Amino acid sequence: MTALEEIKDYLLKELKAEFSVNEQVNCFKVSKDNYWKAAKYLQEQKFQRMLTISAIDWIEKDLFSVYFIVHKFPENIYVKVETEIPRTEPKITSIHELWPTAGLKERETWEMFQITFEGNDDLRPLFLEEEPEIAPFRKEFDWREFYKASLTEK
Repeated sequence: MTALEEIKDYLLKELKAEFSVNEQVNCFKVSKDNYWKAAKYLQEQKFQRMLTISAIDWIEKDLFSVYFIVHKFPENIYVKVETEIPRTEPKITSIHELWPTAGLKERETWEMFQITFEGNDDLRPLFLEEEPEIAPFRKEFDWREFYKASLTEK
């Protein structure tokens, strides 16, 4: 069994993931409760490189998709793990203890979407000079109004 087959077998059977492939990235959709478990398993399987953590705002479904992508050398395997969380309670368990670089990526996602990564104590502004009432990557954010307000303040 190849490394990828072992990973698929575990995530599909043990964590009840849904599987798809998109541009050489093996995508697994898991429940919110299994997000950290999937991350822990991949870290144990020697996925050394944390590429990204981000989110997608599905305002019409009243939820966020939160995902991370990791890479394993030398097999050159890319894996994306995605879960959904309600917009009314935008919280997910942090995975920064598994990959230290995840902390910064969680911080950026927190700033842009107002999604809390529980266990990450460094959620503070990274790019924005001032914290808007609505995070800028949320669908209801009005960038024209924000820009206009920032001009009148100066």
